[in-house]
Amino acid sequence: MQRCCLFLATLLFSYSSALAVPTVNDPNLTVTQLVSGLNAPTTMAFIGPGDILVLQKDNGQVRRVLSGILQAGSVLDVNVANDSERGLLGIALHPNFSANHLVYLYFTESSTDGGPPTFNRVVRYTWDGINLINQEPIIDLPATPGPNHDGGVIIFGPDGKLYIVIGDLNRNGQLQNNSSGAAPDDTGVILRLNDNGTAAAGNPFGGSAGFEKYFAYGIRNSFGMAFDTVSGKLWITHNGPDSFDEIDLVDAGFNSGWNLVMGPAGSPSGLFVLPGSHYADPKFSWRNTVAPTGIVFLDSAALGAQHENQAFVGDVNNGNLYRFPLNGARDGFVLTGGLVDKVADNAGELNQVIFGTGFNGITDLKVGPDGFLYVVSIGAGAIYVIKPATLGGPLGFGVASLPNGEVDLAYDVDLNIGGGTPPYDVTVIKGKLPDGLEPVGESLSGLPTTAGTSLFTLQVTDADQASTTKKFKIKVFKALNITTNSLKTGKVNKPYNATLKANRGKKPFTWSHLGNLPAWATLNPATGKITGTPLAAENTDVTFQVTDALSAADEMPLTITIN
Repeated sequence: MQRCCLFLATLLFSYSSALAVPTVNDPNLTVTQLVSGLNAPTTMAFIGPGDILVLQKDNGQVRRVLSGILQAGSVLDVNVANDSERGLLGIALHPNFSANHLVYLYFTESSTDGGPPTFNRVVRYTWDGINLINQEPIIDLPATPGPNHDGGVIIFGPDGKLYIVIGDLNRNGQLQNNSSGAAPDDTGVILRLNDNGTAAAGNPFGGSAGFEKYFAYGIRNSFGMAFDTVSGKLWITHNGPDSFDEIDLVDAGFNSGWNLVMGPAGSPSGLFVLPGSHYADPKFSWRNTVAPTGIVFLDSAALGAQHENQAFVGDVNNGNLYRFPLNGARDGFVLTGGLVDKVADNAGELNQVIFGTGFNGITDLKVGPDGFLYVVSIGAGAIYVIKPATLGGPLGFGVASLPNGEVDLAYDVDLNIGGGTPPYDVTVIKGKLPDGLEPVGESLSGLPTTAGTSLFTLQVTDADQASTTKKFKIKVFKALNITTNSLKTGKVNKPYNATLKANRGKKPFTWSHLGNLPAWATLNPATGKITGTPLAAENTDVTFQVTDALSAADEMPLTITIN
């Protein structure tokens, strides 16, 4: 059997990631590594140009990637059950994120990382520019028996509603097309909700008790869900058991047929039928399972007009990227030859839709603000970017200068090498890189260990042995450090004024607090001043955090004492 299982894929690709080099079969495009060093990444979301939040499955951490650099620490750390396909699985930004800064996460909650599950939960947070704060539960979904088929993809549709997919958790009830099975239990479904977790108006089963939140059912498991940016139609990838993974077009009331059918079935009998439901064959199937995951519609011409608005799908078993051109009605794919039956029966037929290889277990695909295609690899612990290659042009570095660094702050900068003939080799021919940094592929990466200014010359050599050089400078700042180790003691009914201080790092600094300040106190994030008038005696323990201009952070637990 070739059952889809993300945790097995993680183990597999952790041993093979060094062997694979991602490539695509369009000679006008190239694949570059944006960032590495991620721990079992599942999905990502752009919160701004060059600003990405990435989810790590097994340790429940949300990491930030800023201008291609993985930032130190996490912006949120939740406790997750992480066996099999459980973990931190899904992220979606509110449609009005630019104004309300709301971020939704799907994860398998536990009391401790690696512990037993309580729920598969969707929780809403607020992005404050540094961390995800203000936890607000949206919906609790089952997590047992499992441990696989947890789904986890969440997206907002063009209608402003929140769509959530959860797999069958290996259950066998009515939602799995067992008419005599257990009543609806929120498994094997796509839910359609308002942004606060209530059932959205217009759902197809609103007249059937217990089914009000459901948009579709009969789904074994899915790791990919996306709306076609042209038609507004919903598509999912669907994971089969021994055979027949699928790509499905999901209309309201869709019953995918599991667990009676996977793959094309025509008009199957015996399905559990709700008023308003309908079955439809998949738009594409893999006879031999590949574990399809992310799906995206490339609403950009940045990779060439021939790719604009076409569908791209990744898989976790092989690390392949597939391209599917859509028909004029955008309700199916243009498939020829042995694929006219919409089934890839063998490797030869599958090759017709393979667009890229070597990605070491794809878990997510996103179109960036720059219009390029971003690929999350769970096996490589990396994010790759597919972008135009300037083949035949002059060989050179695309960066005019390099950003500053900081001691003990991860540094990973793409040199944006173009022209010539890939692959490229980067070496230092004069001067010295900052301690802890080295060329890695087409990037400078590492962990700076010593403060100071380094002047050096890099040389890039292409496959035809053409080369060019460029001088660079990097200033590495000393590690950011909070110098305040105690706070002044205040008095009841007397104005309180204390200032937090830090040195080193790169100014300006931004101050915040982890945990609650006393109700009377306020913290100025720009100056670090704590002010207010206490009304009663107290001792309050608060951990303060300072972040500098390079996104380095330091924390200090302090006590506010009022006599």
